[in-house]
Formats: sequence, structure tokens, C-alpha cells
Amino acid sequence: MCHSGRILFLCIIAFLIYGCDSADQSATPATLDQPPAIDQTALDQTTLDEPTLDELVEGLWFYTGLTSSDGTEMPLTGIFLFKDGVFVQQSVFNGEPFEEQGAMAHAGPYSTGPEWVHLVAEQTISTAPLESSPLSFTATTEHDVAVSRSGDDLTIVFSKGTSTIQNFVYVGPGDGDLYALQNGALAFVDGYFILVQGDESGVVTGYGTFEKDGDSLTLNIIRWAESDQSVASNLRDTTMQATFDGQTFTLEDGRSFQIIP
Repeated sequence: MCHSGRILFLCIIAFLIYGCDSADQSATPATLDQPPAIDQTALDQTTLDEPTLDELVEGLWFYTGLTSSDGTEMPLTGIFLFKDGVFVQQSVFNGEPFEEQGAMAHAGPYSTGPEWVHLVAEQTISTAPLESSPLSFTATTEHDVAVSRSGDDLTIVFSKGTSTIQNFVYVGPGDGDLYALQNGALAFVDGYFILVQGDESGVVTGYGTFEKDGDSLTLNIIRWAESDQSVASNLRDTTMQATFDGQTFTLEDGRSFQIIP
């Protein structure tokens, strides 16, 4: 093969090797400037892992604060239970003399939507020992509350996040029993009892720990408030005897409350 023919032959071979490779490389899109692929499965899983409003509020909570709609801080001692679509709440405001402090209690069903927790208080109770008519009772009130939670701290804000702010700390999952009364609710959960019972003629409310021996109960009262149309009274840090056979809850003074299905 002549010298010029040999050069031509080598050029053809080089083109076939390097030219084809160059063509292939130029046909391959550059990847450095492309955004990373979205992992839709991971996004879906993240959405699934976000707790629902029901999961955020479910359980037993102690009050840590309350701020009224006008910004007034109103310290109180109380408890709030969300369990199986029912809520039960009882509290007494802090202050001295303790016997003169107001109290409130509520019980009823709740439901959750995409934005709000909807509370239907079948008992809306307020007591004020210094008032001439110390008992305020409303049969049904409804509230939409905004909910936020950080760890064991829960905040609910009434009127869809524009009114009264209530703050809580987590106590437990609400394990135990919740009973419906004719005019209220009775709970024995996480070692605590909560009683909310009454109507416009009279109410009995309270919470604390309890000790059980068969049907006999010792109620270690943390806060207790009761009232009729003429007088209201508060108790704290005391004990009371009671009995409960699963059908009737009876206090030591003989007052009894029937469980309803």
C-alpha cells in the first residue's frame, strides 16, 4: 500500500472509532444541568406520615395556660380528654381565696376535618361562687378550633384560630374507660378520673387520681367544682369515697349517676 493510501486508511479507521463515539456522546443529553428526579413514592409516604388532627389531639392533657380573646392571661388548673370521638374537660381558675374562684366544664362529641376540630359541647358549664346566680349552663354549644402540636405541647385556638387560646401538656394516650351519663360523662383513663355531670338545676364536676378496690373507689381530688342555682363550692387536694359497679357511680354523700348505653 502506498504511503498516501495508508494515511487514508488510518483516517477512515479513526473516523469509525472516534467519530462514532463522538456522535454517540453528542446524542447523549447532558445531565449536569438537569434537576434531580422527584421521588413520588417518597413524597406520598411523607404525606401518609403526617399526623391527622385526630391523632394530634387524641389522649389526656393537663392545662398549662389559657389566654382570652382580648389577650388576658387566665391561669387555671384542669384536664382535657379527647378519646373515641368524645371530649371531657374540667378546670378551676387559679387564685386566692380558692373558694371564690370560677370553674368550667364541658363534655360532648367531637369530629375532625381537614382544618378544624369541631367540638359539640352537650354540657357547657360555668360556676362562679361570688355571683348571685352562681351556675351558668348551656345545653349545646359548637366550636371549630385550630390545632397545633409540638412534641408533648398542644395548643387549640377557638373560632377557627382567632379567639381564646388554650395550652396543654400531654399526660397519656387516654387508655381506660369512658362512660356516658344522662347529662355528662365519666372517665377512668391513665390513672385519672374525670366527672362532668349536670344541667341547669345543678352540676357536679371534678378530676384527680383514683384507687380502686373492687367496686370501691378512693378519689384523690385535684380539682372539684359543683353548684346549684343558689350556691357554688370548690374543692382541691382532698379525698372522697365513691363506688362504681359499671352501671352506677355513687358518691359518699349518696348522690348517684347512671351510666347510659
